[in-house]
Amino acid sequence: MAYEIPTPKYLRVLNTLRKRIEDGEYAPGAALPSEAQLCTEFGVSRPTVLKALGILKQDGWIESQQGRGSFVRGRPASGRTSPQYAKEAVELDETGEAEILHVGPVLASRRVAAELRIPEGTPVYERRRRTVSQFGPVDLIATFVPVDIAVGTEITKPEPITGGLLDHIARHKSLRADYATERLTSRLVDQAEAEALAVPEDEAVISVVLTVYQANGEPILTSLLVMPGSRHEIEDTYPLK
Repeated sequence: MAYEIPTPKYLRVLNTLRKRIEDGEYAPGAALPSEAQLCTEFGVSRPTVLKALGILKQDGWIESQQGRGSFVRGRPASGRTSPQYAKEAVELDETGEAEILHVGPVLASRRVAAELRIPEGTPVYERRRRTVSQFGPVDLIATFVPVDIAVGTEITKPEPITGGLLDHIARHKSLRADYATERLTSRLVDQAEAEALAVPEDEAVISVVLTVYQANGEPILTSLLVMPGSRHEIEDTYPLK
């Protein structure tokens, strides 16, 4: 049985409204359907709709007018950028510091299957690499791509590929990455990771699951990133609104 993480209801509403704005179905200046209409269309509660509208407003897609409803502003200019570790998780293996450890088909684990919304044990393509600096290995990154996306691209080949992974997929499969979700946890390293990262078996690691989606909410790929806690410090800067 597949282990599935259902898409949150508010995210389904948010993604649909955002895509309609991008596609021009809701033009700048146009009024969105009322909260009641959205509740009926998506079969969700008012708090769910309000959460989706709140995020769209915060990100600059819409504006609210007291007593009148929500109105489209259009696609906002991008403000926040991806953190460096997230960029590295979806880049290919061109740098001299990267060692390719494995390229080829594997069976999707429970975690990978859940992120890609496929049955556990479904074949996927894995690209696994290790980044090494003068201080030793600094991370392990395993990226998993569905077979129908990987086949016909350089993703299936063991040689390094020039250019970002998402750009490569966009060029060959016409699939555009729109947003990503990230789950970050801290845990003890497992034995295989300790050997690959050359760290003690009681080392704490930062574990990141990064999944990239199209605007319609369909996943493109998922990356599992493991970073030794003693060799990393995560910093981010973003506006407060």
